[in-house]
Amino acid sequence: MTSYYPDLEAAAWTLNDSVFECRLEQSIPGLGQAVFSREAGAALTFYLDVVDSPLAAGRALLSSQPPQWRTELGVRDIAYVDVVADVRPVTLDSGTSQRIIAELGRGMVPTLMRQAWYSPEESIHVGLSPVKFSAAYEQYKSCLSGLLPVNFSQIERSTVFWESNQRELSAGQRQQLDDIVTYLEADTSVHTIDINGFTDSAGRARENLELSRIRAFQVHNYLVSHGVPEDMLNTRYFGATPEFRIVRNERSADDRDRNRRVTLRLHRDDD
Repeated sequence: MTSYYPDLEAAAWTLNDSVFECRLEQSIPGLGQAVFSREAGAALTFYLDVVDSPLAAGRALLSSQPPQWRTELGVRDIAYVDVVADVRPVTLDSGTSQRIIAELGRGMVPTLMRQAWYSPEESIHVGLSPVKFSAAYEQYKSCLSGLLPVNFSQIERSTVFWESNQRELSAGQRQQLDDIVTYLEADTSVHTIDINGFTDSAGRARENLELSRIRAFQVHNYLVSHGVPEDMLNTRYFGATPEFRIVRNERSADDRDRNRRVTLRLHRDDD
């Protein structure tokens, strides 16, 4: 058996916090980092970040084991989890991540057990230390309260859908745009927003073109009124132009609902 555990005396949990992500990390000597991550607008995840994983791909047992000084607590299984051949061999969902946090809070040692990729006879154990976890977790929870409501991937390509003949922004649409404004206030790397208006094919072409203009500039003007520089916005409108429809040949009300939209595409420096 080969074991990877944080050194008891040097074990520490480090918080990396911002409005974009709260990340709680522990270094595992000889392996890499164990990470709890909560991105803005996303659920909690746990993952291992390694340079060269010794774990074979397949199913691993995740268990909660007592520290050496509390052997009377006994062992309990948490879950079977998937291991992949990657620099992140293990990524866990929010529910399993929360169970690991609960076990660390009890002073237990969550441990992943899987055979080595290089030998079916070799067992690999990867453990997390509960030392100093509780204090770091309190700081992590404080970080969560400052996260943005959305992350970039959630708003990079946004679509505002419209009711038939609607010309004014609804409360729900304004909330959608408010989240984008809040994100823009924090991320100064966004430099351009493409705004494009479209309608369904019902009605006359000229009227549809005008309706798409009205809707596109409803979005445009709302962003400007909330502090977005107008020179960031590239606003266009296309009416019911067939090549821009999501559903080219509309056959139902649902088809038309999908085509009545204003899209936003955000560009930032790393594009």
